[in-house]
Amino acid sequence: MFFVNAIRYYSRTGNTEKMAKLLGEQLNLTPETIDKPLEGVVDKLFIGGGIYNTNVDKNLKEFTTNLDPTKVKEVVLFGTSGSVFTVGKQLGKILKKNGIPESNEHLYLHGLMPKLGNFNEHQKKEIQEFADKADKESLKS
Repeated sequence: MFFVNAIRYYSRTGNTEKMAKLLGEQLNLTPETIDKPLEGVVDKLFIGGGIYNTNVDKNLKEFTTNLDPTKVKEVVLFGTSGSVFTVGKQLGKILKKNGIPESNEHLYLHGLMPKLGNFNEHQKKEIQEFADKADKESLKS
């Protein structure tokens, strides 16, 4: 069976973009910003974003709000933050309201300050393990 997966992200500081690219390498997907519309039906949509002053950016909220539940079968959230906050709570509410299933799998990397450099080895390993698990879940669907 053929599965269509996609990665979309919003990144102000570059941290979520770096994470999306590492995730894309692991999943053999090309990450795109939320400006690129989805094409057709997507089995698993990875959505990434950061936290800015305890909130998800309004552009990412709007993107998530406008997702078509007939074209997105499941969303997997990921993100970065300099604090303990994540995109999960705010985007999860939007997904639930729109009737789009949210995966139990997610990855949030904390302690990342704007443009401070690369991910450490532990964070890279977390991204790889997350991608491996997400890939295996796709095969079960």
